[in-house]
Formats: sequence, C-alpha cells, structure tokens
Amino acid sequence: MIFLVEKRKKRISKSRTRKSKGNTSWAWKLLAACIVALMCFGWGCWRVWNSDYVQMRYVYMWDYQQDIITYSQKNSIDPFLVAAIIKNESNFNNKAVSPVGAVGLMQIMPETGAWIAKQMGIPNYNDSMLYEAKTNIRMGCWYVGELDDEFKHNMALIMIAYNAGRGQTKDWMKVNNWNYDFNEPSKIPYPDTREYVQKVLRDRDKYYLYYKDKLPKQK
Repeated sequence: MIFLVEKRKKRISKSRTRKSKGNTSWAWKLLAACIVALMCFGWGCWRVWNSDYVQMRYVYMWDYQQDIITYSQKNSIDPFLVAAIIKNESNFNNKAVSPVGAVGLMQIMPETGAWIAKQMGIPNYNDSMLYEAKTNIRMGCWYVGELDDEFKHNMALIMIAYNAGRGQTKDWMKVNNWNYDFNEPSKIPYPDTREYVQKVLRDRDKYYLYYKDKLPKQK
C-alpha cells in the first residue's frame, strides 16, 4: 500500500511539473508576442509621424507660402530659409510679440522696422504694420536680403546677424578669425545664438526636403 501511494505521488508530481513547464512556456510566448506587437506598433507610429504628410501638416507647416516666395524672389534670397526663420521666430503667428518687443512673423523690432521702412520707402509707416503678415514678410525678406549681400550669401553668418546683430557678427568674425566661408555653427560663442542658428539651418534643410518639388510655379 505504501509503495502504491508513493508511486501515485510521483505521478502527480511529474504531472504538475509538466503543467508548470507548459504554463511557463506559454507565458514566454505571450510575452514575446506582446513585445513583437509593441515593436510593430512603434515602428508603424514612427513611419506615420515621419511621413511627408504629417511632417508638413504638423511640424513643417508653411503658411503664407506665396508671400514668402514672392518677396524672397524679389530680394534674391532662399525661400526655404525664410520659412525656417518664421518657424523659429513666431511659428507662423503674425500676432506674436517677444519679451523684448520684437513683432510679427519675422519678429522685427519696432526701431529696426522703422529703419527698414525708411530704406524701402514705405509711406505712412507705423509700428502696427508689423502685425500685418504680408508687410512683415516683405520687410523681413528685404532685411535678410541686406544681410545676404553683406555676409556674402553665407547662411550661417546671415542667421548670426539676424539673431545677434550685424555688429556682433563682425566682432565674432574678427576675434575668431572667421571668414565668409564660415560653416561651423557649433563654434558660435553665445549659446542662445548658437542654438538658434543650428535650428534655423536644420529647419531650412527640412523645408527644402519636403517642399522643393511642391512649390507653385512662378509666372
């Protein structure tokens, strides 16, 4: 009798062991399936987020495109650069005002706006005109065109001047022995300007990538 009881206990123990191994195997298979599903879901989300449609609709949107193209061409400057400037300056909000008082899409300071208006011969100019999208773009493109000529079409130097001022840019060029072939934004000594220039130039390339074949043809 004792022998039969012991034999039965062994059979039960083996049965439980097999069940335990089976349950463990099933759990690992389920975990692996969940991981694969999450990876596929993540990959799918990444593909959707990085699609041209989503990037152009939610990240690299381009409002006021026609005005930007028109005034960029009139001033012989890169429209993709202007779009990147506006994205970083105001995110296409024509009512934007910075803490230091810069106004509108291209964040033009009122005193700079008055000087630009005088140089351009804009009649009856007043600071409120900087809130007008078309006027702000027109004036901003003219100013970028001036910087483009002054800094010999070097995008990095143009953007340093747009952010930190022409005088500061020339001082940095002199102190750091930069010439008009300068192309190392990481060496800009002031962190805010360095980050700004890097972002604008990166975004300029993104606008070019997404829109180079999609711009309306000029008449």
